[in-house]
Amino acid sequence: MKALALLPLLATALHAAEDADELSRQATDPTASLMALNFQSIYTGGYYGADVPGEADDQWTFQFRPVIPFEFLGRPNIFRATIPYQTGGRGDEGLKPLSLFDLMVFNEDWGRWGLGPVMSMDTTGDLPDGFSIGPAAGFVWQVNKKLNLGLFTQNVFWSDTALTNIQPVIAYQLGNGWSLSAGDLQFSYDWENSRWLSVPVGIQLGKVTKLGDQPVRFAINPQYNLKNDRGLGEWSVAFTFTTLFPTF
Repeated sequence: MKALALLPLLATALHAAEDADELSRQATDPTASLMALNFQSIYTGGYYGADVPGEADDQWTFQFRPVIPFEFLGRPNIFRATIPYQTGGRGDEGLKPLSLFDLMVFNEDWGRWGLGPVMSMDTTGDLPDGFSIGPAAGFVWQVNKKLNLGLFTQNVFWSDTALTNIQPVIAYQLGNGWSLSAGDLQFSYDWENSRWLSVPVGIQLGKVTKLGDQPVRFAINPQYNLKNDRGLGEWSVAFTFTTLFPTF
């Protein structure tokens, strides 16, 4: 009788674990229609080249990244904004260049792919152009319930700007809301100057859980930049807290 009484509790726990795994899978998929508010603290711990007199050798940046799904022309869309603010360290503190994109998503038997515009707006006056725009595109192959593979690219152009960011999508669900993924690895290439700006390696460990009734995700993402050019960041660690708003 005691064993029978435990069955509802076990079923509830199993359902909660399945929900956490599904949320974790969506949170590591840039084409998923999951509303999320991401709050990131990014520490850059070193720079290539000699020390700059009067400048710190590290940097702190806070980044807010809302992800808002909606429907347009009968298709799911994903709007994402990236709003970084430097709080300390090398360089000037304050608001940094903003990035916005809208991805129209197409569901397939094997997964999803998407296409849409991306734009960048300089708030510092340090970039060659105050505004640039171009295409964003990507796909995610849902290999199985645990593994997603894919690629996402953003490209912006203007008179003196030609920049491509390539993000690999590799995410494996460990169970109970835990995941290992590539995280926010951005391979950046500057076509104007014919050089790579970022060739990162890294891994993200994430956990979906609840604070009260609110689903949230915690993640840590250390990265190392293999591109050894003077002034480029050498290594960084991103700490992310995300509030999730599932539809199921």
